[in-house]
Amino acid sequence: KAIETHGGVVFFSIAERELRSKLEDLCRMHNIPALSVLDHVIHTLSKVLGQPDEEIRGGQHRMDEAYFDRIEALDFTIQHDDGQGLSTVGNADILIVGVSRSSKTPTSIYLAHRGYKVANYPLVPGVPMPLDEMPMGGLFTVGLIKDARRLVQIRRNRLLAMNERENSSYADMKTISDEINNARKLFTSQNWPVIDVSRRSVEETAAEIINLYNTWLENEGAS
Repeated sequence: KAIETHGGVVFFSIAERELRSKLEDLCRMHNIPALSVLDHVIHTLSKVLGQPDEEIRGGQHRMDEAYFDRIEALDFTIQHDDGQGLSTVGNADILIVGVSRSSKTPTSIYLAHRGYKVANYPLVPGVPMPLDEMPMGGLFTVGLIKDARRLVQIRRNRLLAMNERENSSYADMKTISDEINNARKLFTSQNWPVIDVSRRSVEETAAEIINLYNTWLENEGAS
């Protein structure tokens, strides 16, 4: 309406044929100039690549779909971070379980950017994981662990940053060792694969999770 009243031009980058046609018809109806910002780019790429314009437009459409899939995955992952959204955790592609500061959240976010819907759950001392309350049937789950000494260092730094007492049990070596042992027992009892992230980057951890997930999918399909 503002363009119709005050004048202007509609620039668009829509590749999908039907939606583009509707926009162009609407602009013509209101005598508003409309210009595709992609036409010249696509025409040039067509010449360089030796492919018809329509094939390149189709690639743009597929790219748009992949983009929105990643946005949806990221939104899901944020809503299911750190034990949130337990009632819908069954909609995840991947569930990551681990003790505090074992890189669950950054790994989840990295995977979400790759298009995977990820939930993560923190193991807290003295608080059993509510497996009965979580719809986990057919859900791929992986456990993360980290070297106790490394966890002590990370947690102490976190406490200092939060102005908390450094001698808190949160950063106590024995407490952390017990947490890791209990986590291992849980993972073994549930037959979940385990990844030691002590010397892995987030990217390396995510790559290993994707490999395990793909293997799991193949086995599920064969069963």
